[in-house]
Amino acid sequence: MDIIELEKFRTGKVEFGPTDLVETSMTAIEELRDKIHEKGIKFDVNLPNRVLIIKGHKLGMKHVFYNLLENAIKYSSREGKVEFDIKYDETGKTVTAVVKDSGIGIPEKEQEHVFKEFYRATNARRFDATGTGFGMVIIKQVLDFLGGKISLWSKEQEGTRISFSMPLLEVKTRKITIEEEKTKNKKIVIIGGVTAGPKAASRARRLDSNAEITIFEKHNLLAYAGCALPYYISGQLKSQRDLALSGFQGGPEHFSSVKEIEVKNLCEVNRIDRKNKMAYYKDLMTNQEYKVPYDSLVMATGGSPVIPEIIGVNLQNIFVLHGIHDSENIKTALANYSARDIVIVGGGLIGVEIAEALTVSGAKVTIIEKKDRILSFLDPELSTLVEKHMTHKGIRIIKNESVSAFIGKNRVKYVHLSNFRFPADLVILAMGVSPNVGLAVQAGLQKGPTGALAVNEYLQTSDPDIYAAGDCAESMHVVTGKPFYLPLGSIANRMGRIAGSNSTGKPGVKFSPVTGTIIIKVFDYHVAKTGLSEIESDKYGYDCVSSYVSEYDREHFIPGAEIINIKMTACRKTKKLLGVQIAGKGEVAKRIDIAAMVISKSGIVDDILSVDLGYAPYFSNAMGAIIVSANVLQNKLDGLFKGVLAKELQGLLKEKGEKCVFLDVRLPQEFEEERIPGFDLIPLEDLKRRIDEILPDRKIILTCGTGARSYQAALILKAKGFKDVAILEGGIRMWPYSVSRE
Repeated sequence: MDIIELEKFRTGKVEFGPTDLVETSMTAIEELRDKIHEKGIKFDVNLPNRVLIIKGHKLGMKHVFYNLLENAIKYSSREGKVEFDIKYDETGKTVTAVVKDSGIGIPEKEQEHVFKEFYRATNARRFDATGTGFGMVIIKQVLDFLGGKISLWSKEQEGTRISFSMPLLEVKTRKITIEEEKTKNKKIVIIGGVTAGPKAASRARRLDSNAEITIFEKHNLLAYAGCALPYYISGQLKSQRDLALSGFQGGPEHFSSVKEIEVKNLCEVNRIDRKNKMAYYKDLMTNQEYKVPYDSLVMATGGSPVIPEIIGVNLQNIFVLHGIHDSENIKTALANYSARDIVIVGGGLIGVEIAEALTVSGAKVTIIEKKDRILSFLDPELSTLVEKHMTHKGIRIIKNESVSAFIGKNRVKYVHLSNFRFPADLVILAMGVSPNVGLAVQAGLQKGPTGALAVNEYLQTSDPDIYAAGDCAESMHVVTGKPFYLPLGSIANRMGRIAGSNSTGKPGVKFSPVTGTIIIKVFDYHVAKTGLSEIESDKYGYDCVSSYVSEYDREHFIPGAEIINIKMTACRKTKKLLGVQIAGKGEVAKRIDIAAMVISKSGIVDDILSVDLGYAPYFSNAMGAIIVSANVLQNKLDGLFKGVLAKELQGLLKEKGEKCVFLDVRLPQEFEEERIPGFDLIPLEDLKRRIDEILPDRKIILTCGTGARSYQAALILKAKGFKDVAILEGGIRMWPYSVSRE
């Protein structure tokens, strides 16, 4: 409202009319939704589900609500709280509205000047330079003219409470839902934000410029990188805006103004009427209910963290990490309580990634894992290497244990395991994610064997007009050909794009089976996997064989060259590549992506060997670590050498004098610096000369730094008639257990 409109109220040149006070307030709230979102305000609204008629002026009352609420938002700190209530007394014929904030407040001596033109409190001018000092004048003038009364309470650093009351003419029953106007344009409704939903909406808009696209998100933020939350907690990312996904940096305003997509954040869809193709939703700020028709609907409802039924699980300072709100809670707890002992329950992806972020606080971090290893998607050889590195970085890891209770009065103080307990000032539950399918199941859509929504190759659910994408939907694994569930941002993005394409009714786009590619950073260690592990391959009935290679990620003489350890698994009969796992300080992303491409095309080991990879000493070694791994696997498939695993070797070392001879073929200096207990030294260069020292009737186990020199030694021994010769796979670099050092 400008000065001209205000002058009309002063002179009485406005017309009265019946005005629905609740509907008018909702209009103001809707216009402020982006500002509420931008500041992350906790906005609590309590509006009666009634039509409250006053003798008023719709535009004037909208500006009363808008100015009161905008001030409350403006002068509250980020992540602050604003409360808005409307109450009515049908008997006494009055209606009262209250706006309360937790902001900077108004100095007591200045409160009498608040309703004067152009006046702004001194602390308000310091807090926010914008503003005319005219908003409160408008509010007072409008309310005075319409017979309202306004009151104010405020205290510096505690907040402000402003209320006004007006005569109430009539109370009517409000319809539970409001059907939005139907048009000839295709209506696409998308339920869920973060990753898959925004991607689907954006893709649908690109293919259909006329479609009416609406996206619902029950939380504040629409699109962000959930996988980056640990970096936000550690402080590497400074603000929530740094979490914005590529292409979505503008937030809801970007979707509405640039893409012309209607964003309804803080709105929750609670029912789907498939017969009439209608989605029912509640505005969580106003508690009003509506319905919106659809031609196509995309379920992108995501997943929820698994919360176990454990005694004390609801104590304060026990958190999950699944969204912005969770990360803010964790950051606040770290800042307020100076946690010394932090416990992470679960050693999977989330648990391992958050461990590094929490060490920044200086606390002692413990991971509790019920299985026999962390990162159980890896085989033990690789998982143990990661565990060894994390332990070296100060993380305590307890395996084969489950939490039986959390102990404390209000906040958690102890974590109780099977036979002992230890202190915990803060606990993170990282026990996995389950798909959010309740709304879909309620609508009669079918779940698959993984528990997520069953979809076909076009991502259609059991209802062909409803698609599913992201963490609520299952996919198909390219190796097994069976339904597969892996809640990752990469898969969610791909699914969102295809669901968005197909929701427009254009020629169907297929979603290809996935390889289940995972890559994470653990301190300065990089871990990746694609396809199946050897354990998974055995489970699905493959007769598989694996190679173990430890190589530099570039030529060893280049500054910054680091080791990567690769395990490659293939089917013995067909040579089909089943999976690759990599762990080490070197660059692993491009190697795992090469493997993922081959696996996605059902390729064999020879397909990696035939690729002409880019080479320069700064980027790679001449052969390429992934090709070296394939060469070793090909040699094993062809029967050119026999390997022994680190775990097997541990058992054999106990029988040294009876059955085996253990030889280290490195140089004496290397042997003195680091060696596996129980091994004797015969350098490769001396092997032929000293071959008579080796008992021919024993099993010979060879080791070196990576396995390369051991392979040369094995060829020499076999040429001399030794029958039982094996190589420690991956050499000492992949040996995860203790070593002796001079």
